[in-house]
Amino acid sequence: MADLNLVPPPPPYPPVPAAAPPLGAGQIEIWKKVVDVQQHFNDLELRIRNFALIVTGAFLGLGGYAIKDAGVVKVFGLEVSIAGLVVVSAIFPLAAFYFMDRLWYHRLLDGSVYAGIEAETALKDLGYKVDLGSKIKEHSPFKLWLSKMKIRSATKMDLFYAILAGSILLIAGVVGFGIRPQPVADTTPKVATMAPPAGPTSSMSNRTNKPSGGSKAPSR
Repeated sequence: MADLNLVPPPPPYPPVPAAAPPLGAGQIEIWKKVVDVQQHFNDLELRIRNFALIVTGAFLGLGGYAIKDAGVVKVFGLEVSIAGLVVVSAIFPLAAFYFMDRLWYHRLLDGSVYAGIEAETALKDLGYKVDLGSKIKEHSPFKLWLSKMKIRSATKMDLFYAILAGSILLIAGVVGFGIRPQPVADTTPKVATMAPPAGPTSSMSNRTNKPSGGSKAPSR
């Protein structure tokens, strides 16, 4: 009888791979991730515009503080108030914020929106009804009253920064060319000079200087 202990054990079966998630569940996770990216870029853009408003207000405050000194410098032969130069210098950080907002993060937001629309199209093919990106893109623009032209998000952003830049230039022009140094009043105390009072000395001098024509010679 053969020894059963000498029979080698059967090789172990390979592990059964986990069942892959259905296609619809995976596509939903992709769509949710795309929506998170959209929210991230939208939040970044709102923060940039908030900082643009804060920095613009800070420069206006510095310009108002500089009005007290009323200093004037010559720029290209024109006398310009220092307060006006402080206000107009807010254009430079505003331009940096516009570049970061309009040409940087907004383009990334546009890309994420189009990616979300493609993910929604794939979900529609699987029978899901998802129209978030499509509806946002449809209802975001508005029409002007006169021209009936559609104003989309990029144009709204341009108008936002254009209004800020125009306000800065207007205030800088008024402050820079409208404020001039005022003459400073002389606040030095003045000492009053008084005539010397008439006293015994003055009366004696009057007697001494009196002519003696009417006096009589003493009798002998």
